Amino acid sequence: MSARSDALPGESSPRGPRRVRVAVLLGGPSPERQVSWWSGTRVIAALDAAEFDVLPVEITTEGHWLPRPDLRRLPGAGDGSPAAPPPGPAPGTSLVREARQIGEVVGGGAVDVAFIAMHGPYGEDGTIQGMLELLGIPYTGSGVLASALAMDKLRSRQVLQANGIPVPAYLPVERTRWAADRAAIAARVGRDLGYPCVVKPNAVGSSLGVAIARDEAALAAAVDDAFGYGELVLIEEHLHGTELTCAIVDEPASGEPQALPVIEIVPHREFFTYEAKYVPGASEEIVPARIPAAAAERAQAIALRVHRVIGCEGFSRVDMFLAAGNIIVLEANTIPGLSEGSLIPRAAQAAGIGFPDLLRRVIASARRRARTRRGPGV
Repeated sequence: MSARSDALPGESSPRGPRRVRVAVLLGGPSPERQVSWWSGTRVIAALDAAEFDVLPVEITTEGHWLPRPDLRRLPGAGDGSPAAPPPGPAPGTSLVREARQIGEVVGGGAVDVAFIAMHGPYGEDGTIQGMLELLGIPYTGSGVLASALAMDKLRSRQVLQANGIPVPAYLPVERTRWAADRAAIAARVGRDLGYPCVVKPNAVGSSLGVAIARDEAALAAAVDDAFGYGELVLIEEHLHGTELTCAIVDEPASGEPQALPVIEIVPHREFFTYEAKYVPGASEEIVPARIPAAAAERAQAIALRVHRVIGCEGFSRVDMFLAAGNIIVLEANTIPGLSEGSLIPRAAQAAGIGFPDLLRRVIASARRRARTRRGPGV
């Protein structure tokens, strides 16, 4: 970034305070692009204009960076309705003419912090975090390593297991192995995991590509579909119990991670599918969860431990099952959804934290981390 003063960008200085300049990054080439629009437009609408100078930035499917000031005036921004199509460029705007290089849009002191409202590959897997690190721009959420690790279900589970955190029984399957020996893999699934079992891509979120296989024929179809999202697929045991999630947010004063109330998820479909997550009325999210207080406290403690073991920062959400009295961890999400119906705003509300205040906490965490990295005398 350009010349520095004694104050962090947006803080009081000899010239007096000014609004914090926040670039809200949304879109991207991920299959979760639509979810990013719901999160990003809601963030844009909720940031207080008296406190924040907001620059919406669309990352196009081709990877171009496009300033989108029109999104500040979008009617009903962030309503989370799956029926609403993604907002297009402003009338008369040419993507070719208006798209910019990354540094032109957010570098050189153009913004004080980047709010990453992107989900899935490119936005949540350490890629964009690495870009922002190179540009010297503070950004919300976890750093490069934690983002990449949490996005990789196999490697994050291996790390959790090494730290004594229970995860479902699972079998990783590479595309080449599946093509060469699917009959042997199917036989192993039947012997070690049984049916029904769960099939999911290794590195994509929002339940995309996830299916429940009840026999060998369904397993083959589900694995083939899951390979549409990458080169590695996980086949795991089907858990029976109560699906839970627990969000973690940094305390505003100390910066210490705080567990929010546990949410119970009751999908009205076979499991918590993409549609169950984003179609209004397709699932119930009950907060606080209808589980014994001791189980809720244990789930919060495990969620905090997962957050720390993976190295998450700012905020996260840990998905779990309460099965036969045990808390089983499914995965950690380093950029939880922020749309109207998303889980972390619901948990924050139950803890007395309104959505604008939740965003302030996330932004404050990013700026606190920038202060720490600068160090004295920098």
